[in-house]
Amino acid sequence: MENIGFCQKLLIGELASRKARNRSYSMRAFARDLGIGSTSLSDVLAQKRNLSTKNVEKVAEKLALSPKEKDLLVSEINGRVRKGEKEKEHLELQEDAFRLIADWYYLAILNLAKLPDHQANPDWIANRLGIKTTEANLALERLSRMNLLLIEGNKLRRIKHPLKTSEGTPSFAIKKHHRDKLHLAEESLINDDVSLRNFQSLTLALDPENLPEAQAILTRAVKKIGKLLDGKNPKEVYSINFHVFPLTKRETNYEVH
Repeated sequence: MENIGFCQKLLIGELASRKARNRSYSMRAFARDLGIGSTSLSDVLAQKRNLSTKNVEKVAEKLALSPKEKDLLVSEINGRVRKGEKEKEHLELQEDAFRLIADWYYLAILNLAKLPDHQANPDWIANRLGIKTTEANLALERLSRMNLLLIEGNKLRRIKHPLKTSEGTPSFAIKKHHRDKLHLAEESLINDDVSLRNFQSLTLALDPENLPEAQAILTRAVKKIGKLLDGKNPKEVYSINFHVFPLTKRETNYEVH
């Protein structure tokens, strides 16, 4: 793929990734999931046309692109406009904030610092989290730059608590974080012994108007479990997730109060 642009590489790579998970996944399904026409997608992949401005926004949202990835996509389509130093610095700050939330291993590295035997070594971190050494090294650099982590010799020291998701957190980042966590959960379900994991599921008919109360209970439960488990003789880094989502498609439109 050396002679094609970033846009084509991005879309071809994503399509290949989805086909690897589902052999029957087609380009038509990919176009549907991106929210763009199948003919338009086919022409873009064949380098017969560029994505429209409207479709760039759709692709950026559906694929949860980082600020730099979206900027590269827009620049390529618009003919690559050079940026000033202030614009580059602002984009770098946006990228840092995005990666902290979007890439699950950033928060995991911050929690690795709590383990007594931890090492400020990218190879050790990569081995413990099952990520690439380059990813671990880049994460260490970014966490240090954000003043969240300090490297002292061969040890990590957390300077500040990790940020909580809020109104200021990019929605793309939150979506990517949860999407990647779902993939990790699938791997754990298949590969980890039952003594090391716990998956629970409940299927029932319900009134969606009761969901806000249930969500409030789940939020309190998450905080309570976090308080129970956090900081007590840590040996491993875990992810605790609760998932509530509809299996049926709504037949009528109504508001949830």
